[in-house]
Amino acid sequence: MLVKWTLVFFVVFSLGLVVLSKVLTFFNPPRPGRPRAPVLRAIDRLLRWTVLVPAVLGLVVLVVTLWLAA
Repeated sequence: MLVKWTLVFFVVFSLGLVVLSKVLTFFNPPRPGRPRAPVLRAIDRLLRWTVLVPAVLGLVVLVVTLWLAA
């Protein structure tokens, strides 16, 4: 039960960050030749840690579980 709610939390949080980054990018596009806004870079880092890292950990757990079940 705890795992389910943890996954739900990560999904909701990740989708919120994706929407927030799209809205900020739309309303504040980078000027040509200038880097992106610091807020957008921070949101990209958050997305990396809330989407990619749990996905990789989930795949590792799945592979280990299937390997041990075989």
